[in-house]
Amino acid sequence: MRQKILNILGHLSQSLQQNKDLFYDADAIWEELSSQGFSEEDILGALAHIERTTLEDIGPYWSEDIPVCRVYSTKESSQISKRARGYLWKLKVRGIIDHALEDEIIQKAMDLEGETSLREIKTVAALTLFGYEHKSHAETNFGFSDSFLN
Repeated sequence: MRQKILNILGHLSQSLQQNKDLFYDADAIWEELSSQGFSEEDILGALAHIERTTLEDIGPYWSEDIPVCRVYSTKESSQISKRARGYLWKLKVRGIIDHALEDEIIQKAMDLEGETSLREIKTVAALTLFGYEHKSHAETNFGFSDSFLN
């Protein structure tokens, strides 16, 4: 399974290098992965790995001086569940996201149909952060090693 995760992460990195967005281009990327022989379980396992590695530790934006409160518009409040908004607050308090990343995640969530649940906001946040981290490390010849999976 580790090798499959590495291969999927490599494919996602290549997609980012081709200026694809892991959120907006998800259907096409999913189809590409499926055509390469990856099962839905493999792809979901890689997404779960991305969530674990990008959303659980204290992040680079943590500061006791930065306010973490955001006022949601009426439309945002009605579309993004309370639990999902609370989760975004948790990410911000822990310094995993900053104001700009929060706004990007919320915009992507607003593009989803229906209410955005906690499960959906975690996926949107993980893919957004994965893309952001990849872009910020691209000039250092970013690669994945077995230590990345731990």
